[in-house]
Amino acid sequence: MIDVRRLQLLQALDHHRTVAATAEALNVTPSAVSQQLAALAKEAGVPLVERQGRRFLLTGAARVLLKRAHVIFAEMERATADLAEYADGDRGVVRVGSFSTGISDLVAPALARLRGSHPGWNFEVVQAEPEDSAEMVRSGRLDVAVTMSSSHLPAAGDPDFRSDPVMVELFDAILPYQHPLATRTSLHLADDLAEEDWIMSAPGTAWHACVTAAANQAGFQPRVVHTVDDFSAVFSMVQAGLGVALMPRLAWTGLNHPQIVVRGVRETARRHIVVLSRAGATPEPLLTAIREAASKVPVPSVGPFAIAG
Repeated sequence: MIDVRRLQLLQALDHHRTVAATAEALNVTPSAVSQQLAALAKEAGVPLVERQGRRFLLTGAARVLLKRAHVIFAEMERATADLAEYADGDRGVVRVGSFSTGISDLVAPALARLRGSHPGWNFEVVQAEPEDSAEMVRSGRLDVAVTMSSSHLPAAGDPDFRSDPVMVELFDAILPYQHPLATRTSLHLADDLAEEDWIMSAPGTAWHACVTAAANQAGFQPRVVHTVDDFSAVFSMVQAGLGVALMPRLAWTGLNHPQIVVRGVRETARRHIVVLSRAGATPEPLLTAIREAASKVPVPSVGPFAIAG
C-alpha cells in the first residue's frame, strides 16, 4: 500500500527539483526526504528516483505514479470535506493564510461572522505572503490562502489547486491634505500624477510591480524619490508632504491618519484577490464569509477629504 504522504513528497520533489529545496519547502531535513523517498520506492516496488550529481531525477515509473497523484489528492480532499459535512459541520482546525492587509480587512471580519454561524469550526490564521502561499497550500501547511494575482500565483488550470475569485482590488492615490489635487473627486493616472514625486516599495515587490506596470501602460515611469515597504510609514511620509503614493485599497481602509486624502484614479493599477485551496477541497463556508467582507471594503470618498484628523 502506497503512503499518500510519501506520494505528496514525491510530487514536491518533482516541483522543487532538489532534495534540499524540497526539504526547505516542507520544513523537514534533507535526510528525512531521502528516507521517505526510499520507503516509497519500496512500497511501489520500483525505483522512483535516480541520482545525477547533487540532483535526483524522477524515473519513468515515478512519472506514471505522479500522473495519478492529482486525482488521488483531490479525492482525499473531497473525502475530508464529506466527513466534515457528515459530522454536522464540526471539524478540526482549518489553517488560513493571508497577506497582512487581507487578514485585517477580509479574514478577521469573515472569521468573526463564522464564530456565530458555524460554531463547530475552528480556524488558525497565519500571515503568508503571496510568494509563499501556493507552496504552503500544496504542502498542507495551509488549508486555505487568501492571496493575490502575481507571478507566484499558480497558472489557471493547475491540477493541484482550486482558485476562487474574491475581489478586484483597485489602487488609490494617497495625497497630502494641502496638495493642489486634494479638492478633486477623482484623478487621471498619467495626466495628474506623472510629474509627482512618488513613494513606493522596492523593486521586486508586488506593490512596486503593480504600480509601475500601470504607470508604464499609461505612458510614464514614476519618479520614485522614497523607497518604503511599510504602509504606515508611507502614510506618515505623505502626511509630511514628501510625495504621493498609489496604494492598494485594503492598505488604507481602517487607518486614521490626519491631513491625508484618498482619491480614486482612472487607469489605475489593480490586482485580483483569490482564495486558493487544494484541488478537491471546498473553501466553504470561509469563502462566502470572505466575499461578504470584501463587499464592505470602502471606496474613496467623493467629498473633499477622505481621511481627516
